[in-house]
Amino acid sequence: MAVRPEPKKVHAEQKLSLWESLPGENMPVNPGFAKLRGMAAEQRFRTALSESNGKTDFDVVIVGGGIIGLATARELLKRFPNMTVAVLEKEREVAAHQTGHNSGVIHAGIYYKPGSRMAYTCVRGADLMYEYCKQNQLPVERCGKLIVAVDEKEHKQVERLYEIASLNGVKDLEVLNSEEIRKLEPNVVAYSALYSPNTGITDYGLVAQCIANEIVQSGRAEIKLAFEASKFEKRPDGRIEIWGAEPNQRGPTLKVSAKNVITCAGFYSDRVAGLAGGDAGKAKVVTFRGTYYQLKPEYRGICRMNVYPVPSGGGIPVGVHFTPTVNTRRGIQMIVGPGACLTFAREGYDFSNIKMKDLFDSLTNMNLWAFALKNPSLSIGELYKDMNKRAFLRAAQAYVPGLTEDMVEESFAGVMSQVFESGGIAANDYILERKVMDGKILCVRNAPTPACTASLAIAEMLADTATEDFEWKKEEGSSEKSGAQPQPLAVAA
Repeated sequence: MAVRPEPKKVHAEQKLSLWESLPGENMPVNPGFAKLRGMAAEQRFRTALSESNGKTDFDVVIVGGGIIGLATARELLKRFPNMTVAVLEKEREVAAHQTGHNSGVIHAGIYYKPGSRMAYTCVRGADLMYEYCKQNQLPVERCGKLIVAVDEKEHKQVERLYEIASLNGVKDLEVLNSEEIRKLEPNVVAYSALYSPNTGITDYGLVAQCIANEIVQSGRAEIKLAFEASKFEKRPDGRIEIWGAEPNQRGPTLKVSAKNVITCAGFYSDRVAGLAGGDAGKAKVVTFRGTYYQLKPEYRGICRMNVYPVPSGGGIPVGVHFTPTVNTRRGIQMIVGPGACLTFAREGYDFSNIKMKDLFDSLTNMNLWAFALKNPSLSIGELYKDMNKRAFLRAAQAYVPGLTEDMVEESFAGVMSQVFESGGIAANDYILERKVMDGKILCVRNAPTPACTASLAIAEMLADTATEDFEWKKEEGSSEKSGAQPQPLAVAA
């Protein structure tokens, strides 16, 4: 690998060059899913309410209607033609949290530990996601990505990322110098950059809606919305009964039963696993808020691809970056962000959102404290950036110096879940808890970014693991496994 860094001094007051053609603008107009999103969600909610008092016995129940739970349900229905499945989701729509509130990036697999499940599923999942979006006419664009180093010291991280990504099987990577960067993105000023042409963007909320439609249309599955699971119990006949109700309501009591259960509960994965008989004291979830700004329409053309800084360290891939979107709810804008500020509630989309139980869990999490003590500048700095727009944008101005405060306006916020392991180390792979409740339940305990990118490959992994744990037999006419190679995973210590 060779790079010829040729840094040039560029004044911040230089005139910006704005792209005229941007991701998402020249895509064929598809009047389908984007316009039907609200109608589909409303119809599914009304149907789900009636179904909650209808069919109650299934072969498999999946707790969690984010993209992981939905993709897993889809994979099981594909593999087992006679299987019946129910997906339980506490919100009134699928993909209400992490899936529906993120940057929409299809990651190439650059950051993740070689040989890990995360690395394998990201690379494979990206291929599957591009194909799924193409087959279903969903908005998607392979717009590319630059991970930039502002000086020679940061360049070492660019070289390291190149080596890691190559080991992970990421294709067509290049290390660029300052002049080569400028040809791709005239407003980016950097010493060097890792260029990934296969990084892209999509709308994961829309992808999840499409998968949900597939599930319902199978005729063998239901999505039960406004169903918050609160109790898991093994019946004398060996089936698992799940009790619940609409969130924040006393009743009516909702019940379903299944031969087997898979939990994919996102923010609440540790609590739901505990209710299901898992170890509630391990793999504790901590949530972080990622606040985004967006370029005002007249400045949207400042970049046309994803532009990221090198990772800031600590094991959480934070860093304020530029991302074009094809998300109609975001106005197909260029977003800038996110931060990574500790929340005071697991659904803490705003600084003022406080829930004492959630806050208590975070403050008594010794692994989180160990992380904070090891990364004080990251911990305090992210909190400060969350409250201070100027400080937030300063991070982006390090490599796009022409950006000014008046060019951006407020956008949305997302919340991500993270598990910290002993010693304050951010878990760098998915964590499963297997054979819970006498071998009847499989719990997903940690599935942070790149979980949306990897979702279809994670679904393969979970289907393989469930087939092994639950001793399912291949049915006549079932589809072959898609290639995932699962290895035993346990709850982190």
